[in-house]
Amino acid sequence: MKKFIIACCIGIALYVGCSLLPDSTEFDDKATLEDVMEMSLPNYKVKRYVAGIADLHGDFDDSIYIEFDNIPSKAFIDSVNHKVNAAENKRWSKQDEHRYSFEARYEDGGRTPKCREKANCWYIILEFSDNSKEAIINYGYW
Repeated sequence: MKKFIIACCIGIALYVGCSLLPDSTEFDDKATLEDVMEMSLPNYKVKRYVAGIADLHGDFDDSIYIEFDNIPSKAFIDSVNHKVNAAENKRWSKQDEHRYSFEARYEDGGRTPKCREKANCWYIILEFSDNSKEAIINYGYW
């Protein structure tokens, strides 16, 4: 009985410990996300990965919560504002005084990034604020 209790405690500790670590995603590599957005991004780390709905066809919707090392710099926000105001760019938008988003979808008229070249149906959305270190990336295939 004592061995069983110890084994259960070890199993629970491993489960809890592993569930606190973010899963690996293709966006752990900042260069991949920079290629998608066609611009330099502030350094960040993945805080949490949430697997969304997946089906037998490989369709899925996942979310990654990231944290920038610092609140986005004025230079970065200025470059985002430039993209928001560019007439030819429909992927960047400003939601309100502080919130921004980048949204790319298959066949939306923009360049297809390397990580999506072989995928027919995909999307990616980055949402962040100019006064916060936290951001979220939603992405998937359908």
